[in-house]
Amino acid sequence: MKILIVEDDDNSRVFLERSLRAQKYEVEGAVNGAIALEKVRQWHPDLIVSDILMPEMNGFELCRRIKTDGQLKNIPFIFYTATFVDQKDEKLAMALGASRFLIKPMEPADFFRTIREVINEFETNELSVLLPPPAEMKDLCQMQTEALSRKLDKKVRELAKEREALRESEGRFRALIESTSDLIWEVDRDGTYTYCSPKIRDILGYEPEEVIGKTPFDFMSPEEAKLLHREFKSVAESKKPFATWENVNVHKDGRKVVLETSGVPFFDASGNLEGYRGIDRDITAHKKLEEQLLQAQKMEAIGQFAGGIAHDFNNMLTTIMGYGELLKVDLDKDSPFQRYVDVILSAAAKSVNLTQQILAFSRKQIISPKQTDINELIKGIEKLLRRLIGEDIEISIIFSERNLTVLVDPGQLEQVLMNLCTNARDAMPDGGTILISTGTDFLDPEEIKTYDVENAGIYALITVTDTGCGMDEKTRQRIFEPFFTTKGIGKGTGLGLATAYGIIKQHNGHINVYSEPGKGTTFKIYLPVMQSPMERGKGREVVPPRGGSETILVAEDNDDVRTLMKRVLLKYGYEVIEAVDGEDAVNQLRKYKDVIQLVLIDVIMPRKSGKEADDEIRQIKPDVKVIFTSGYTADIIHKKGVLEAGLDFISKPLTPYDLLSKVRETLDK
Repeated sequence: MKILIVEDDDNSRVFLERSLRAQKYEVEGAVNGAIALEKVRQWHPDLIVSDILMPEMNGFELCRRIKTDGQLKNIPFIFYTATFVDQKDEKLAMALGASRFLIKPMEPADFFRTIREVINEFETNELSVLLPPPAEMKDLCQMQTEALSRKLDKKVRELAKEREALRESEGRFRALIESTSDLIWEVDRDGTYTYCSPKIRDILGYEPEEVIGKTPFDFMSPEEAKLLHREFKSVAESKKPFATWENVNVHKDGRKVVLETSGVPFFDASGNLEGYRGIDRDITAHKKLEEQLLQAQKMEAIGQFAGGIAHDFNNMLTTIMGYGELLKVDLDKDSPFQRYVDVILSAAAKSVNLTQQILAFSRKQIISPKQTDINELIKGIEKLLRRLIGEDIEISIIFSERNLTVLVDPGQLEQVLMNLCTNARDAMPDGGTILISTGTDFLDPEEIKTYDVENAGIYALITVTDTGCGMDEKTRQRIFEPFFTTKGIGKGTGLGLATAYGIIKQHNGHINVYSEPGKGTTFKIYLPVMQSPMERGKGREVVPPRGGSETILVAEDNDDVRTLMKRVLLKYGYEVIEAVDGEDAVNQLRKYKDVIQLVLIDVIMPRKSGKEADDEIRQIKPDVKVIFTSGYTADIIHKKGVLEAGLDFISKPLTPYDLLSKVRETLDK
């Protein structure tokens, strides 16, 4: 059986053709009534299935012409429509001689059953075609015209609504594209821009029309462009999407912009690649934050290492300095060995300073914070700074009108400022200007994450700017690393800025640096502002060290340090009982509790820590006085619960003077 499908929608027509061929029918198709009429006359199908609303000749007219043609009128005709669905339309179709009037969509099984029914009726002559009289045909033509007019009017209204909805949708889409913070783009298969959203103005400084016809690679450095073009070509050949490609672009004003690019392919009707559509996200600020985080993590790791060596250093320096002091006292003043001892003690003192710098960098130095007015602190060291810098460099200081009270160790903050000014001086061998200014800045919740400080709010800001040679980005990123220096051999240890970094961080502040070659350098220091008024404390009278006759338990696991302490105390009249670890200290206290008046105990010892031993000692003798000592760093001591209120502590390295002063001070309480 031969069936002709008349349908102007390609998808619907092809679907019906394939479905009927699968049912073993011979099928042809036509896109409108005019073409269908020609095929009917040439091909003589056994059945016609036709839509109604089509260009050139509609289905009603095709049916009328078929049924009024003496040679064609017996061909069964089925209407299959989604537009003409009311009773008037069906009545007109049946009056024109149609066998069935079917409404889309229809289940395939029901559609095939109807096809078979019509064919069976035709073959058994049960399909009657009652043509209307000529007088009524004129009325049918009028009905057909009215129906088509009605449907066309409805279709026009529907199309107008669709066009308005499309216009609104395009407006929303355009507003969305123009308001998003990302750049929306489209390129052809060669990577040439065919569309670019207005966001290009904010990201790269160009107008959209300036980039149309160019490629993304035209806005990159030659090396970056070559690399990314190779990657794009490979992806385009595979016709696959890509995501989060990082690439460095050059802004219209010359600065670098880091973009994160993602795209998906789109194709023509034949499946050929036409190009890619995607987005560019500006991640320049994010990359800077990421670099700062990596730098902070690197500095933290170095700091942990630096703090870890402090204990051993301090024990060794305690021994060197202690025996050096004893040797100096025992030698005759005219002894030629006195100068050797002086050199030893001088080197030891420098080693102590070096260790303290390392501890300051690692943020594990014990500090003595006080409420300090930054303006007053800078005024106090202004003369010293001017002498330090020299006459060929001008120092200008601008103070904030606000009272900037912070909780800092004044001596350490002074050390930071002097270090920054010294570096500025060295960067201006031919003279220049140093500007120191104070003020405030507000750090929001996002900035405190970047700056690694605890609380958002108002921070005191100290800015130190010079007009020196500046530094490149590679140097700037390493400037706070310990032992990194750009000065010649013998002109710097590389610990100055590392120490400054550690001091500021230990005060819950932040320090950063801005610099470009030939454009000078600016350091900014952020310190949390105290809201309470300044409280000025009175100085304490220093009690000179003196001896005594009390009995002291010295608990120290380092043999050299313990022996040194014993000799110093014995020399100044004290009685000494030794303990080699925490458990031994408890046993010795239990054994000599009636005579021991003071326990000098190391914090970290084997078998029992100093704090654990102290807890047991106080149960045995609650009124005994205890001094803790340690060469470990302050954070470890805090974890052990030693630096609580009311507990006495002395840090290593300690000199005989320090030891005797602390012992006498504690016993006299």
